[in-house]
Amino acid sequence: MKKSLFILSIIALSFTFCKNDVEKQEKITPIDSTIVQVDEHNAKISLDYIGIYKGNLPCADCETIETTIALTEDSYVKETVYKGKSKEVFKETGNYSWNEAGNTITLLNSEASNQYFVGENVLFHLDADGKRIEGDLTDKYRLNKLESEIYPPSPQGIIEDSKIQFIKWQLVKLNNKPIENSSTKPYFIHLIKDNQFSAFVGCNSMFGEYKLENKNKITFSKVGSTKMACEDMLTEQEFAKVLEIVDNYNFDGKTLKFNKARMAPLAEFEIIE
Repeated sequence: MKKSLFILSIIALSFTFCKNDVEKQEKITPIDSTIVQVDEHNAKISLDYIGIYKGNLPCADCETIETTIALTEDSYVKETVYKGKSKEVFKETGNYSWNEAGNTITLLNSEASNQYFVGENVLFHLDADGKRIEGDLTDKYRLNKLESEIYPPSPQGIIEDSKIQFIKWQLVKLNNKPIENSSTKPYFIHLIKDNQFSAFVGCNSMFGEYKLENKNKITFSKVGSTKMACEDMLTEQEFAKVLEIVDNYNFDGKTLKFNKARMAPLAEFEIIE
């Protein structure tokens, strides 16, 4: 009798363990095979792709297509010149999108072949099917990134807006007077993304919005600052006044100048190395 009870107990325990195992299995969430694995080291995430790219692409009925593309966070400006055929500059602007792999952009407002593979300091122009040109012609379809401090001035009026954005500019002259900058914290203005800017001219941190338009027009609005009281705030006050009245700028490849109409420059800046 005792032996029978022992056997029944073993059977009952086995049933309980099996039941618990089944319940645990039912609670396991299956892996979704449709989830896209994101490469944390793709061009979109890992590379400093914002900037200006330039190169000469093959042309069927001209010497070459001089192509310049400026990329910001989500928009582009593209200029093309058909060398040996015309001096006319064809300009287009718009937004661009990334593919799922984060290595190729598509210019959304472009009528021509509009896909580019993004590499380190280079864009590769893709064919109509979105594929790399291979073989001996590979290097003929590349646009190289220009260094920010050596953007060349262009007789055709090359992409000015993108040249001055996303660069920290050191103030060197204000109302035609040289500025003595601190070696530890220079006076600067930084035109950052989403039309926001930040600046520092000796005392308070300044911030607000800016707007760039055609023909080198620039304006500032909603300008604010921290409220520290410093011993000498004259330079900061003069700079704030400049931001109120500036309406255009010039950039010669080295110096950025803020102007009012055709008056003498209100402020001059150089790239902070």
